[in-house]
Amino acid sequence: MAEAKKKDSRSGTVKVLVEMQVPKGQDAAQSLKMAMGFGATGFQVDYEYEPVPAGPPTDPKLAMELEEKREETIIVRGTVDADRIEDLKAQPNILGVWPDTEIAPFGNGEAGEEGFALEPGQASGKCPIPPCDCDQGTAACSKGTLADVRRYLGVDRIWAAGIRGQGIVIGIVDGGITAAGRVTGGTIPRVIGGWPAKDWGTKAAWGRHGNMTATDALGMADRANIYDIRISDGNAISNALAGFQWAITRYKKDGTPHILSNSWGIWQESWDRVYARDPNHPFTRKVVEAVNEGIIVLFAAGNCGEGCAPGKCGKDVGPGRSIWGANGHPLVMTVGAANIRGRLIGYSSQGPASLDPHKPDFCSISHFTGYFPCDTGTSAACPVAAGVVALLKQCNPSLSPQRAKNVLKQTAKNIGPHGWDQHSGSGIIQAKAAYDLICRKPPRCRKYRVYAARYLELYRRTKNRKYLCLYYRYLGAYYCCLYRATKNRKYLCACYRYYAAYFRCMYRITKKRKYLCLYYRYLGAYYCCLYRATKNRKYLCACYRYYAAYFRCVYRITKKRKYLCLYYRYLGAYYCCMYRISRNKKHLLLCKRYTIAARKCR
Repeated sequence: MAEAKKKDSRSGTVKVLVEMQVPKGQDAAQSLKMAMGFGATGFQVDYEYEPVPAGPPTDPKLAMELEEKREETIIVRGTVDADRIEDLKAQPNILGVWPDTEIAPFGNGEAGEEGFALEPGQASGKCPIPPCDCDQGTAACSKGTLADVRRYLGVDRIWAAGIRGQGIVIGIVDGGITAAGRVTGGTIPRVIGGWPAKDWGTKAAWGRHGNMTATDALGMADRANIYDIRISDGNAISNALAGFQWAITRYKKDGTPHILSNSWGIWQESWDRVYARDPNHPFTRKVVEAVNEGIIVLFAAGNCGEGCAPGKCGKDVGPGRSIWGANGHPLVMTVGAANIRGRLIGYSSQGPASLDPHKPDFCSISHFTGYFPCDTGTSAACPVAAGVVALLKQCNPSLSPQRAKNVLKQTAKNIGPHGWDQHSGSGIIQAKAAYDLICRKPPRCRKYRVYAARYLELYRRTKNRKYLCLYYRYLGAYYCCLYRATKNRKYLCACYRYYAAYFRCMYRITKKRKYLCLYYRYLGAYYCCLYRATKNRKYLCACYRYYAAYFRCVYRITKKRKYLCLYYRYLGAYYCCMYRISRNKKHLLLCKRYTIAARKCR
C-alpha cells in the first residue's frame, strides 16, 4: 500500500470517487463503459469496483430533475491527475468528484501493527469532566473485564430474562474478522456472512481491530449473529460506501443486518475537508439511506478529546475539532467512551460535531479486558453499545433507529452537568433501564401519557386553563409511574417537576393557598432530586429555599408552631448553602440568624 501511495505521489495521480448521472436500471457494465468515456480527462476507471448507487441528492431541485428524466446517480472509483480534476468535474453527466479518503480505526490493534495502535497522550490538565481516565497500558484495563461491563450496565439482568440477542444480526463494519470455521485459527464465533462475498471472515487487518469490536459486541449480546463487513482493503472510504450498500441490499431482502457498528473514521479534518463537513458527501448520504431503511447505525465519536488526545489527532483536538463526517450525523448514534467507574475517558472526542452541534449522543464503556488484554478507544465503546441495542431490538422488533437512540439518551446516567453536555452526551448508557422502558413499561404508564396528550389538545382548542392543569397532573403521574418501573432518578425528577407545575396552575385558577404550598413542596423536591443526580450545590440551595417557602406557607394556614420552626431551619440551611457558594458575608449572617431562630423555636 505504501509503495502504491508513493507511485501516486510521483505521478501526480489521486484516487477519486466520481458521481455520474445514468438512466435508471442501467447495469454495472454499462455504467463502467460510460465512465470510460471520461478518459480524455485522464480518468482511469477501477473495473474491480462495482458501481454503487449514490442515492437521492440532498438538493431537492436536483432530485426532482433526476426523477423527471428517469435517471439516478451512481459512484464509480478510479484515478485522475490532480491537476485535471476540474476538467473531470466539467464533463456532462458528472455531478461531483470526491477524494477517496483515507480512513482508520479508533482503537487499539495488535502490538506491532504500525499505525493502528491507540497510544493515548498524557493528561493535559483540561479534563472537561474531572477526574478523567487517561491511564495507559496495564493501568487502563485494571478496571474490569467484559463480565464486569455487563454487570455495570445491567446486561446480566437482561440475560437473566432470557434476552441475549437471539435472532439479531450486527454488522461489524471494520478491518475484517477471522471467523471460527472460515479460516485456520479463526476464533470469532457466530459470524454468518459478510462482504466482500468471496472472502468474508478470513482476514483481520488493522491489527485484528475487527476481532476486538466483534468480541465486544458479542460480550453484550452473545446469541446475536455477526456480519463481517471488511472495509480495510486499501483503507479508503470507497470500501465503506460499498460495504454499506451491501448491507442495505441485504436488509431489503431479509431484514438483516439490524445494526451496523462503526469504530473508524478520519482523525483530522485535513484528511478530507469535504467529507469532514459536507452532508452531501456520497458516503454520508449512504449512511442516511441505511438509517432511513430502518438499520440502526452506531459510530464511535473518535479519540481526539482534549483530556489526553494521542499525537495522531494533530491539532484537531477537543470541542468542535474532533468529530468529523458521518460519525457525527444527526441520524446516527455517536458514542463516546467512559469506564465502569463512571469516569469520562480523556481522549473521548467532544462536540459539537461538524454535522450536528448536539454530539456525542452518549458514552459507552471502554478500558476493559476483552479480546485483547486491554480493549480501548471509542472503538471498544461503540460495539458495546451495539450489543446493548441488539438486546433492545430482540425484545422490541419494531424498534426504530430514532426510538433506540432516544431511549438510550433518556435512560443514560449523567457523569457531567445535568442533561446533555458536549463532552459525555447524555451520560453513560444504562442497558437495564433502557430495557425496562422499551420492553417492560407497565401499561398503566402509557394511559397517563394518553390522558396528558388529550388534555393538552383540549387546552389548545379552548384555552381553558383547567385542561392545562390536568395536562401537568397526568404528565407528572406518567413520570412517577416510569420511576416506579425503572428506578431511574431522571423520571423521579420529572415527576416532581410536573406536579409542581400542576399545583401552581391550580393556585392561579383557585387562589387557594393549599395549592401554593404544594407547589413549593414539589418544587423543593424537584431541586433536591436534581442535586442528588448532579451534586451541583446550586440545586441544593434551591431545594432548601423552596422547602422553607413550603413550611412558611403551611404555617400561615395552620398557625402550628412546628411549621414555623421548620421554616427557620430550612431558611437557615438555604443561606448557609448560599454562603458556601458565594462567600458573601451577608449570607453567613443570615445563616447564623435563622439557625439560632430555629433552635430557640424548639
